[in-house]
Amino acid sequence: MKQLQPFYYALIISLICSQPSYAQYQKGFPASSNIPNSEYPYINSNGQVTFRVTAPLAKKVQVIGRDNKIPFGEKPTDLTRGENGIWTVTISINPGFHYYQLIIDGTPVNDPASKTYFGWGQASSGLEIPHPQIDFDKPLPVPHGEIRERWYQSQVTGKLRRAFIYTPPDYNTNIKRKYPVLYLQHGAGENERAWTKQGKANFILDNLINSGRAVPMIIVMDNGYARKPGVELPDGSWGNEAFGEVVIKDLIPLIDNQYRTINHRNYRAIAGLSMGGGQALEVGLNNLDKFSWVGGFSSLLKDFDIDKSYNRVFAEPVLTNLKLNLLWLGCGIQDDFYITNKSAHQELEEAGIQHTWVSSEGGHEWLVWRRYLRDFASKIFKNNF
Repeated sequence: MKQLQPFYYALIISLICSQPSYAQYQKGFPASSNIPNSEYPYINSNGQVTFRVTAPLAKKVQVIGRDNKIPFGEKPTDLTRGENGIWTVTISINPGFHYYQLIIDGTPVNDPASKTYFGWGQASSGLEIPHPQIDFDKPLPVPHGEIRERWYQSQVTGKLRRAFIYTPPDYNTNIKRKYPVLYLQHGAGENERAWTKQGKANFILDNLINSGRAVPMIIVMDNGYARKPGVELPDGSWGNEAFGEVVIKDLIPLIDNQYRTINHRNYRAIAGLSMGGGQALEVGLNNLDKFSWVGGFSSLLKDFDIDKSYNRVFAEPVLTNLKLNLLWLGCGIQDDFYITNKSAHQELEEAGIQHTWVSSEGGHEWLVWRRYLRDFASKIFKNNF
């Protein structure tokens, strides 16, 4: 009998909701990102992925990943037509979470076998491939926190907005306890659901808290796009110019009023990925009276200048170091943003600004950001308890 490889042990963890047999581990399993009872996309025992589409009238079917890049390849991959108009292809794709679409006779469509995720600025198919050596982002048998959907009227934008709130496992039972707060932001083209649906932030924190590696905390995840009414946007605007004001004027007062928080800068953190990483640095470093823990994951940095950026906060290194409990920066070496992030790290180092810099394998993708959240969350607030 073929020896069970380490890859299969990871599959056991990743499929907690069902308990397949040993034979099934050898064969493979449907992706957890599939809709219920859908066998494809199918992750084979060697890590390759099989796509299958029923399209009897189609003349050509292809699959393509985000931005036409790795892991799906530079160009769309053709599926092969079989009996009864069933199209299939098996390709190698790296572990992690990946957006993708089908192209049927030239028209991009979502895969009806996949759950949809908000990415690319639209509802997109998603593929979750478990890493054979990672379980920190899995729904393990530990106490779980709760995700709450919170609607509120923004005084800044004049519109109804939505945030998702993670409360830790003992929040509902330990009613006398107050908690620190992490404000956590998504990337461009995504929304306030991304950190729980694509990022597994709640499971990451459940596991960290259960192991004692993180302080129980509340996490606030809001939409990074915000515009003031009647304000004309400049050319090239992403429509997110008012987000910083939303955090300071709307979100922090709302969260501190409605949840059992510790209302003090030493117990308030902000972090984000890509666009959200840039926003976290902008909001956090410009408001050190509100935040003392700031993290940027693969951050979109616009014209970073150690002497001028963030209202010249780095001009007085000694004072800034006293105010910041942690400034955390990280980026994957295959990421298009790596050069700008590494350059910012080097400038901070030369200026004497204390910070953590993580240079890791990986590109601009969720497996990298899940690792970064685990590292950041395991560090914040600890010296306050």
